[in-house]
Amino acid sequence: MKSKAWMALGLLLVSGLTVRGAAGPRFGVGARVSAFGIPNALLDLALYEHPRLSGKAMSFEIHSYGDRGPRSVFSGVYCLEYSRITGEGNWRVENFDNRVLGAGEVKQVNFTATILMHVFPSSPIHPYFGAGIGFGHMSIWAEGKYQDELGTTIRDTYQRKFFLPVGHIPIGIFVNVVDKVMLRAEAGFKNGFYLGGSLAINL
Repeated sequence: MKSKAWMALGLLLVSGLTVRGAAGPRFGVGARVSAFGIPNALLDLALYEHPRLSGKAMSFEIHSYGDRGPRSVFSGVYCLEYSRITGEGNWRVENFDNRVLGAGEVKQVNFTATILMHVFPSSPIHPYFGAGIGFGHMSIWAEGKYQDELGTTIRDTYQRKFFLPVGHIPIGIFVNVVDKVMLRAEAGFKNGFYLGGSLAINL
């Protein structure tokens, strides 16, 4: 009788640990580093001539998970991100416009809240996609010079700062190492296109 009682207690403890392990951590913190820019194919639609616009983005993230922790179907990502794009070269909106030789810079700080949907979340490696919204502050600076019909060199500078809404559409591959460590390879759109990787430590 006593051995049966000890066995029942052991089964309760094991089942309790199993449930706790299945739940997993509910929150995590992480960082993402990405290449960031605007594809030439899109710029070609608006500008006759332009340099390449590219840069980097750095993000700090807070993750939230469902009842099954990192193995949940849905998770949330709250992200604070800084991005910077630069370009230098010749610019023309139309082919008959004056060719402007100049440089430009676009800096952005934004905050977004994004919902991710995990496909086959029980698998340690699986795809995901999501959608999010937020707001940001953008700073644009550009300067250039060109020659008019008389051969006079004209110099011009453009600066603007403003707040704007931010849309976020991510898609990527999720790698769940041990429920405590999470890796992601992610591409997406966030007022610009990015491709990068992230590391998160789950608590």
